[in-house]
Amino acid sequence: MTRPIRPTRPPMHGARALLPARAVLPALALLAALPAAAQEPVRGGELDTFTSGYRTLNPAVQSGAATGVPGSQIFAGLVLIGADYQATPYLAESWEISEDALAYTFHLVPGATFHDGAPITAEDVAFSLETVRANHPFGQAMFGQVETVEAPDPQTVVVRLSQPVPGLLLSMQPLLLPIIPKHVYGDGQELRSHPRNMEDVVGSGPFKVESNDLERGLVLVRNDAFFIEGKPYLERIVMPRIPDALARALMLENGEIDLAGFAGLTPQSADRLEKVDGLTVTTEGYGAVGYIHYLEMNLREKPFSDRAVREALAHAIDTGFLSKVIFRGRATPGDGPLHGGNPFHAEGLPAYAPDLELAATMLDAAGYPAGADGKRFAFELDVPSWAPQAHRPMAEYIKSQLGKLGIEVTLRPAPDFASWAKKIGSFGYQATMNGSFNYPDPVIGMHRHFDCDNIRNVIWANTQGYCDPAMDALLDAAAVEMDVQARKAIYADIQRKAVEDVVFIWMPEDYTTSVWNARVQNPPEGAFGPLAPWMDVWLKD
Repeated sequence: MTRPIRPTRPPMHGARALLPARAVLPALALLAALPAAAQEPVRGGELDTFTSGYRTLNPAVQSGAATGVPGSQIFAGLVLIGADYQATPYLAESWEISEDALAYTFHLVPGATFHDGAPITAEDVAFSLETVRANHPFGQAMFGQVETVEAPDPQTVVVRLSQPVPGLLLSMQPLLLPIIPKHVYGDGQELRSHPRNMEDVVGSGPFKVESNDLERGLVLVRNDAFFIEGKPYLERIVMPRIPDALARALMLENGEIDLAGFAGLTPQSADRLEKVDGLTVTTEGYGAVGYIHYLEMNLREKPFSDRAVREALAHAIDTGFLSKVIFRGRATPGDGPLHGGNPFHAEGLPAYAPDLELAATMLDAAGYPAGADGKRFAFELDVPSWAPQAHRPMAEYIKSQLGKLGIEVTLRPAPDFASWAKKIGSFGYQATMNGSFNYPDPVIGMHRHFDCDNIRNVIWANTQGYCDPAMDALLDAAAVEMDVQARKAIYADIQRKAVEDVVFIWMPEDYTTSVWNARVQNPPEGAFGPLAPWMDVWLKD
């Protein structure tokens, strides 16, 4: 069965709708928010899925689907985010928001424990937030306005802000604020490289780590002491390491994989799987993800420090051709830093029309004329190992297209995620294919790429080294603006400036798919799709 592609746009909320003076959400709202199954769920069973490879299971220090999918099963968050982008109780059974929106008071579920049996307390929540703020690629963007996190008693957490944060609750889900145990991770060791990120992982969520091997993959087992009674339904989630997208497609076709989120299908594989009886192939469930691709250039050194060169390259690369031909019309050309489905996406942004003659003229004027051998300059283009169905064909196209201008591009395929991340995170590259998630609020997913303060040795931060005080001022204003229309106007200026400055060269938006067979009931189809907890998934035999 194939589900049609339908643009998903989060609803717009004014300050009154998002931040009532006193918003107490009872625990019973959690039950109402859970999807209803056509049949009574059955406990037990082993769900076969996959991992393309990961270097940590701790979402507090790493973003992305490779960590986020298993991490949201291993760790709980304070809230869940539903298909309507509204927060419902999770580890926090209720909360209040002050009239000035500067204090959030969360009340934790009584009796909740970590996987090792230790109680989950307010101190753990405070420690988790500080860990994310200091170590996550966009922790500062999400929680930079947090002044203090107080624990007046073990079951109460008070988050105090210096200024209102419109999307704060969106950041309190397990994907972005996993609650990790202070007694494990607060031992003074470096958080990003902490051994317990991979070995003897102690989480707070519906599933526990049964076995973990970088080469073979991951097995998760049901947490029988989970604080939501009766959940999860599955006994095990088996995630063998299958980095090859074609192999995954064949395994889906043969029934060896039950559920594949972020399936990484090529258009050809999608065409084939859509014809297989009993398989659902859909792009739904990624509305909050907003997966965009781009050519990232290291702006610290020539030639990419020269804006005119970057604009010339933008004129040379035809993203419409990539969308229509390379991706067989399944992808949409990217036009800026926000995905077309994001509620703050602006229309009518500046565009660089494909024009090789203009690109050549601009390179001549910028001081890069073709030499006697026809060559202008050369650079290395790193190609990540993840999302090969997108990055490889785009890289090959860029190499071919820029070769017509006398620019010699050497492709450097990364052997694995860790080596690519280390190279980009240490700024030791010239250019790379890249991509990232927008998330529904731009503070979460977009600010990280443009904020001067986020130029850090962390992948998916501002690794390209872009810094402009005028952009920082716009980002700061948008982060605290509570009026939706005023905020949209600021984000329009931000998008326009990012395009005019040619911070990146935007590629087609990702064709993100999920595939599952008829055994899978209650598949993760909400706003965050497979990045949400799978505690409601069950198997029909």
